[in-house]
Amino acid sequence: MKLNHQETPLKMMKSPPKLLKLIKENRKFLIVSHINPEGDAIASGIALALGLKKLGKYAYILSKDPLPDILKFLPDSDLINTRLPSVNFDVLIMIDCNSMERTGFSAPGESGRGGKNLRAKTTAVIDHHLLPSRDTHYAQPEKSGQQSIRWIEPNASATGELIYRLLTLLHVQIDKKIATNLYTAIFTDTGGFRYSNTSVESFKIASKLINAGANTWEITKEIYENIPLNYFRLLTLTLSTLEKKGKIAWITVTRRMLRKTNTSVQATEDFADRPRKIKGVEVGIFFRQDGENLFKVSLRSKGAVNVADIARVFGGGGHANAAGCVIKGSLKEVQNKVFQTVRKAIKG
Repeated sequence: MKLNHQETPLKMMKSPPKLLKLIKENRKFLIVSHINPEGDAIASGIALALGLKKLGKYAYILSKDPLPDILKFLPDSDLINTRLPSVNFDVLIMIDCNSMERTGFSAPGESGRGGKNLRAKTTAVIDHHLLPSRDTHYAQPEKSGQQSIRWIEPNASATGELIYRLLTLLHVQIDKKIATNLYTAIFTDTGGFRYSNTSVESFKIASKLINAGANTWEITKEIYENIPLNYFRLLTLTLSTLEKKGKIAWITVTRRMLRKTNTSVQATEDFADRPRKIKGVEVGIFFRQDGENLFKVSLRSKGAVNVADIARVFGGGGHANAAGCVIKGSLKEVQNKVFQTVRKAIKG
């Protein structure tokens, strides 16, 4: 079943007129998201590409990291590429992230920082995360004379919501393939509609996508009922690191643990939520070693503490109840810095 674009738009439906104009007036689009992409990033990118193709556009999805196995069920998941083609694109669209550093690539006009240089006349950002702190490099195109359009709505549960709004306003019919991708984007970023970012809008859009052909049980099975055995081996090791002091609980994954279980960082996607589940805990923290002296820190709150403010102290960002950052140092050094900041926030 296809969703007729003439149906009454949702109340919150909106999109910057400049973005709509940009898409209508250009033909070749490069879509990129953040490193270690998850459900929202991957599925939103595929849905956007499929929508652009329906409009007669050329759309190419580029990812620094390969497609996670758990998302290979998505329709047209083979559109995800890890190699940059020799094409001069009209528009670079960054989705589900607003920092060029997070893509693993360099902005148009830049020389080498962050990896391969992307070629596009104009850059657009479609995201639902708060902008990072001032000392983090974002909107790089402005530094190289590139035009830039940002559409950032922190109140949206997922970037998938924004892509749905955008495609609807562009009069793209939401078919089963697009619906399946967009439902997966919203479903994964809301934790199966359990997280605090789930809104009335989330359910309204989800119902539209179900009517358009998204099979809720099939998607649920692929996301939650089709997990590799090595995931559980890594989870077992990770839970053995669990500690709790006061209202803070945390777990850790090292590179050695990943090697021992023959897993990648993709297997840790939902680990950050686990410490928060403990009774009496206000802030859960997940420390993941990404380098010799480099740690990805994921913070989760039950609502009393704004962890996005904590993440911004370290150059990161996110939402009030879910945020993250990257910190250099040994595990002990990184933990001490984070614990000190979290304790202050809890007291405050």
